[in-house]
Amino acid sequence: MTANNYLKYFSMIKDSIQKAESILITSHTAPDGDSLGSQLTMYKFIKSLGKKAAIINQENIPDMYQFLPNISLIQDVKKCQDGDRFDLVVIPDCSDIGRIGEVSAYINDKTDIINIDHHPDNTNFGDINLVNSTASSVGEILAEMFIEAGLEIDKETAELLYTAILTDTGQFRFEATGRRTMEIAGHLIEAGANPRYITDRVYYSQPLSIFRLTGELVSKAEFYENDRICLIILHQEALERFGVTVNDLEGLAENTMHGRNVIVGALLKEFEDSQVKVSLRSRNGINVSEVAHKFGGGGHFNASGFTIRASIETAREKLLSELRGLVNDAV
Repeated sequence: MTANNYLKYFSMIKDSIQKAESILITSHTAPDGDSLGSQLTMYKFIKSLGKKAAIINQENIPDMYQFLPNISLIQDVKKCQDGDRFDLVVIPDCSDIGRIGEVSAYINDKTDIINIDHHPDNTNFGDINLVNSTASSVGEILAEMFIEAGLEIDKETAELLYTAILTDTGQFRFEATGRRTMEIAGHLIEAGANPRYITDRVYYSQPLSIFRLTGELVSKAEFYENDRICLIILHQEALERFGVTVNDLEGLAENTMHGRNVIVGALLKEFEDSQVKVSLRSRNGINVSEVAHKFGGGGHFNASGFTIRASIETAREKLLSELRGLVNDAV
């Protein structure tokens, strides 16, 4: 996307915000670093225009992101009062509006939608669709837009955007990480983002309960096809035994890729209502989004996911069948 295109979208987004009376910011369920950092960045931008906004999400904020500036402003949809409606909603990092979950109750046919995303399977559900599938993250998109518009990025915004980029690139490892990604990260560091502090808070400050649960799960990792496939299975019982929530374990899927020969990894998380959430990871040119789409999910080339209504044993067998075909076709 060219600089002129970013400036065009910046003007459209700014005008839409200035015309709105009530503004909602939300993103996909099970919030991650990119969605949270981007939402809080847009909140600061909206405030700078003299407007008020509410941030409402479904599901708890993972412990690893509690350090983010203004994180306490994000409301849980289950604790919000009924009846509120908004005439504008800003939705970053969400490929389909159905992924915002119960927050959709606050949107009606008269609500304008600003869709800001980088997923290649985005459905362009907004009235304004700033979608750049070549960007590593929405954090990168917002930083690029603000830079092109000549806005000064303060220390808080730099921390939010750096966190968004860091987490959605898998610490700058995923294939979507390009030269411009690193240039923007450098710009954010110059603006005040501290890479050591942010990385330590996100990846190296786990509560002991999460640390011990992770150790147990990794010790029981399953390997297939000459160790090219790694599965980690997370049962509901383990969550209860260690006293953690599934949202506290964001990033656990990365552990599936630590084995030397592994080229595809999957984390299967069991929910109480006979649902299994699967997080897929890959390298060496393996496109796991193909598998995710077969099960109604989506995502990126090297990082995708889906949810299946089945027992965890059934989900495991169905997934293994697809992954075996994927890695064997890659030989």
